Amino acid sequence: MFQPFLSRERIATHEAAGEWPVPGLSALLARRLGESPDRLFLIDGAQRLTFRHFAERVARLAAGLTSLGIGRDDTVSWQLPSWWEAAAFAVAIDHVGAVSNPIIPIYRQREVGFIVAQARTRLLVIPGIFRNFDYRDLAEAVSREAATIEHIVVVRGETRAGMIGADQLFDASAASPKPVERDPHSVSMLFYTSGTTAEPKGVMHTNSTLGSYARANAVVAGSSASDVGLLQFPVAHIGGVGSFVAAPLLIGSRVVYLDPWDAERALTLIEQERVTGAGGPPAILQGLLAAKGFSPERVRTVRVAGSGAADIPPELIRTLRQRLGVYSYRSYGLSECPMLTSGVRSDPEHKCAETDGRPTPGCRVRVVDERGHSVSTGSEGEIEAFGPQMCVGYVDRSLNASAFTPDGFVRTGDLGVVDAEGYVRITGRKKDIIIRKGENLSAKAIEDALHEHPAISEAAVIGVPDAVSGERVCACIVLRSGATRLTLDDLRAFMEQKNVMRQKIPEQLELLPQLPRNATGKVLKYELRARLKKTAQ
Repeated sequence: MFQPFLSRERIATHEAAGEWPVPGLSALLARRLGESPDRLFLIDGAQRLTFRHFAERVARLAAGLTSLGIGRDDTVSWQLPSWWEAAAFAVAIDHVGAVSNPIIPIYRQREVGFIVAQARTRLLVIPGIFRNFDYRDLAEAVSREAATIEHIVVVRGETRAGMIGADQLFDASAASPKPVERDPHSVSMLFYTSGTTAEPKGVMHTNSTLGSYARANAVVAGSSASDVGLLQFPVAHIGGVGSFVAAPLLIGSRVVYLDPWDAERALTLIEQERVTGAGGPPAILQGLLAAKGFSPERVRTVRVAGSGAADIPPELIRTLRQRLGVYSYRSYGLSECPMLTSGVRSDPEHKCAETDGRPTPGCRVRVVDERGHSVSTGSEGEIEAFGPQMCVGYVDRSLNASAFTPDGFVRTGDLGVVDAEGYVRITGRKKDIIIRKGENLSAKAIEDALHEHPAISEAAVIGVPDAVSGERVCACIVLRSGATRLTLDDLRAFMEQKNVMRQKIPEQLELLPQLPRNATGKVLKYELRARLKKTAQ
């Protein structure tokens, strides 16, 4: 169904280097059963699952999926919190040869509707009510528009007419089907990211690309089977599936799930479960350090705390090293290539704090100017990436030509420099995105929604530095002639009516007589940022 865009050239390159293929999630679990079946694998509240227990549940779920007619190349979209069921669905979907489409829980009807329509979803998996939001309402709304959806499965919640409870699938009486053998380079997972385009972009990954990411993650962190990781971002994010499903299956380590995230609860779990790895986005780590009950003694088992998915203050890395006495580093990646660069234990502290590390195993980075020509060492330009963990294209094939170079590198849209020792430092963004708590938000998507407001003539959305979230969404608005009033509360209410995800709702409003533009009419967002910075001083 989903055709790789870059497969032929990249397979040849990486197989020659001995880095591919990498087994899929189902095969990794089978291998783990042969090596360490009774080792504790996943902790989620009262649930404490060994690899054997987890495999038994996956087997029943695979039988349940088969009973619904789900099989090779069917798309299963699952919008689940970081619960053990999410990991089980990820592995079971691979077991039956279907295409797995994780959707982060913060997406709402507008985003989910687009995703399931483009992905041609047959089965949609949702929680009942989570964080005071009823996902059954969302599922009913999108299924009315998406003709391909045949089944809606509800996890940890009451069903409605036409819906199936997840317990029914896990209790399937039929024998588990044999794992479907699939080409490790065929598309097995779709991750949707809201970046530069108005609608989410479907990023296609294979078992080999995802497995290569998991392997790189384990290498960078120096992970072993004795490690215990605390999940501090959505399992439905590529970082969640790669680091907290694939990686522990690969190396046999233990993971602790926590959702919704709470700093005090995280500290308790770190103590109780003797967590060794507690990395995450900057806002999460800052929250942990600022928690009321924080003390170095409570986190004495932690040995590594990497940070990525957002702009990372060098001081945060230094603070983690000083207050926790741990190996802390910065990493850089994107859904298209999730761990392109990273610091490693042998790096000097100033390199870990002030750079985003060097390319991870098998990855290559180059910096180019506006014409696509390589720049000199230390000069700024756009980062282009290549490597075994890189995606194989987009669901919307029309996006591929502009996103990838003729020789197969992905254009990241981020600006950076590479020093003489090969360390990469991200200096800015060529793409018009806002990074809020590690999540990329398309400024254009927010502007498109704002322009539907009857009082708004023009809208420009920018990210404003925020100590808690990294960046907050600021809407710079020009009112229509005759409109005399618009408040931030008005905007919030309007965006909520439009079923826009909460993270895209502006947190700051600036009313302006006009937007600054250049000679061609392009809005000069750097001027808006400069004005706001000057006003704040």
